[in-house]
Amino acid sequence: MVSRHCRHNAGTHTLIMNNLQLLLSTMLFKGSNREKIEHLLELFQEREIKPNTTIFTENMPAEALYIIKSGKVRISMMAGEGEEMGLLLLGPGEFFGELALVQEANRLVTARAETPVELLLITRKDFQTLIELEPRIAARALMIITRLLALRVRTHQERLKQQIVS
Repeated sequence: MVSRHCRHNAGTHTLIMNNLQLLLSTMLFKGSNREKIEHLLELFQEREIKPNTTIFTENMPAEALYIIKSGKVRISMMAGEGEEMGLLLLGPGEFFGELALVQEANRLVTARAETPVELLLITRKDFQTLIELEPRIAARALMIITRLLALRVRTHQERLKQQIVS
């Protein structure tokens, strides 16, 4: 499976190593077996995004999880007529769009590149392949996603309470 990535071009090899290092350092795959993650690299796609470009918007179909390789991504949501509320500013090694892996639904937030951004993404379909190939790695990633979602719900629940009280 890795043969597609094993070209003898030094630049390509460095890029692959950077992607491997990125996956191994991100919360989703930290502590995973290096060879197994290298084997799964072909399930990920790369994207380069220009600054101020919208990656996805609220209500778009959710199809992929994104991991930031470089740059900054702002996550926001509409708070009223044309009023946007910033929720998170994410950087290298962080991920977003995780709901796409666990349910077929529309996006709940908007993601926009604040700076030039390089991303790795995995689609829901390719994540299903990851589940079949490496169920332990996939289960661990899903547990981390679940914990993160619970943390975000608690955080935003507190924010909402404060807004209602004030």
